[in-house]
This record gives sequence, structure tokens and C-alpha cells, in this order.
Amino acid sequence: MNGNPPATCVACAQESNAPAFAAREMFFGTRERFDYFECPHCGTVQIVAVPADLARHYPPGYYAFSAAQPKPSSSVRRYVRRMRTDAWLGHRGGVAGLLARVSKRPRYLDWFEGLGLRPDSRIADVGCGSGDLLLKLQRDGFGHLRGLDPFIEADIDYANGVVARKRALADDDQCYDLIMLHHSFEHMTAPRAVMAQIAGHLAPGGHALIRLPIAGGYAWRTYREHWFALDPPRHLFLPTVRAMHLLAACAGLEIRRVFFDSDIDQFTASEAYANDIPLVEQGRQPQRSATELSRLRRLAAELNQRGDGDSGGFVLRRTP
Repeated sequence: MNGNPPATCVACAQESNAPAFAAREMFFGTRERFDYFECPHCGTVQIVAVPADLARHYPPGYYAFSAAQPKPSSSVRRYVRRMRTDAWLGHRGGVAGLLARVSKRPRYLDWFEGLGLRPDSRIADVGCGSGDLLLKLQRDGFGHLRGLDPFIEADIDYANGVVARKRALADDDQCYDLIMLHHSFEHMTAPRAVMAQIAGHLAPGGHALIRLPIAGGYAWRTYREHWFALDPPRHLFLPTVRAMHLLAACAGLEIRRVFFDSDIDQFTASEAYANDIPLVEQGRQPQRSATELSRLRRLAAELNQRGDGDSGGFVLRRTP
């Protein structure tokens, strides 16, 4: 026993007396301290006590709420893009396939690989912010798109088929072929309940895609309380791969695919935090040479390849 009061892990539900450590808010640079602990059973790093005033840590200047701007396009252009996207998804050849081969393929299609999606698939983005990703999908021909985010100021209707609702997934009444959570799951207070809600809102054959920081990797081991992805107090928990499997299983889901997509922020921003430089003041950091930046990019790619990066994604479906 180490004298710490027992705490229950939000991921594996095991109780422990793991020692707490203090981490500072360094995104905006308030430097407020928040206690976290690492679960000895599943490795999830999590906040000891969720702040009662959590909403104040999402001010209007928070990056996810930056205004998104829909780009107008003609019906002909939308039709062509829809056909091209259908080809990218593996459902068309001919002229659409040729157009897809000579066009720049969007990065998000890597996330959709093997999900059987079509442009008319029903897609929800949970924690969508202003809906920027949904607008990109709409421009590429997807037609049934909905965002859900309880932290936006009000509902948003872009009048082009994209809507963002000021609500949580638990308050939604629709089912989806794909439910996406892009760096939003770790902001939620009850991950086991949210995972069950995801399962309950999936249409038959549907999938979920969860991208988030992943604990246990090189960056966490190296930087600990200065780890950029910790982002106290907004990130309430950061699971390991094992913890994500446990969370999925509790909701009757299985993880079909895991990928890592971390970048050099895990080094540059974490080192800035260790040197008391907030994210909003990153210009104060000494300039790095092109050679050093290239080395860090190679290191990030190597870590991703061997499953040791600090962020990634999980593709889930209902357990057969």
C-alpha cells in the first residue's frame, strides 16, 4: 500500500492504490495542476477527479471550434466526386476508376479501408466540433452525414446535407453504418458507457472508428507528466491497446484493426512542455534544423510501424 486512496480504473474497472502524479495544463499555458494515475492492471492513464467546471477548459478559442467554411460546388461536380469516391472505395471501375487513379486520394480513406462504405452510407462524427471533417466528406460525395458534439454553442446546419447537433451520442435516435470518434473519446467521462452507446447505435454490419492518443508508448515512457498528448484536464483518460480491447469487449464489440498515426509533436511539443513553453507559445522554441526534423519524422514513422507511437486508431464492429 502506498497511502493513496483506492481508485477505480475507467477502462478495466479494477481498483488500485496507484500513486498519483501532477500534470500541468500547457495547451493554453494556465499551468493549473491536475492529478493523474496509471492503472497497474491495464495501463490506462487517467485523471483522478474530473473537474466540476470542465466546460471552462473548452473556451471559444479551442481549436476544434474554429469556424468551418463549406465550399459551394455545382451538382455536376458533386456527381463526379461521388463517382470518384465510390471508385476509391472499391465499388466502381471505368471512367470513375480512371478519375480516381489520376486524383489525389484523401487521407481519410485509409481509415475507411475494408469497411464496405458507399457514398450513401450513414456516417456520424461524435465530437465533431464545427464539422470540418464532415464538410470534407460532403465535398467528396458522401451524402448522409451528422455531427454530434455537446460542447458546440448551438446546432449547425450547413444546408448542404451536413448537420452538427449540440448533443451527445446517448441523446441521438439514429443508427449508423459508421460512427467516428476522432480524438474525442478521451474527453468523455464514462468510456465504458460510451462504448455501449456506440454498439447500440451501429446499424447491422456497421463499424466504429476511434482515433485517440494511446498510452504506454515511447512518448509516454519518455516524457511522462510532460507528454503532449496528456493534455490535462481535457483528456480524462488515455488507454493502452489492451485497455481498448477490454472496453470493446464489455460492450459486445471486437477490434478488427489497430493502426498508429503519431507524428513529431510527441517529441517537439513534449520537450517544449518540459521547458515550460505552452503550445500557444511554441514560437519561443529554438528552431530545429531540417536534418533534425527529418530524423524525428523517421523516428515517428518507426514507432508507428512497431506499434509504439503515441496515437492511433481502432476499427470496431459488433462481436459475431
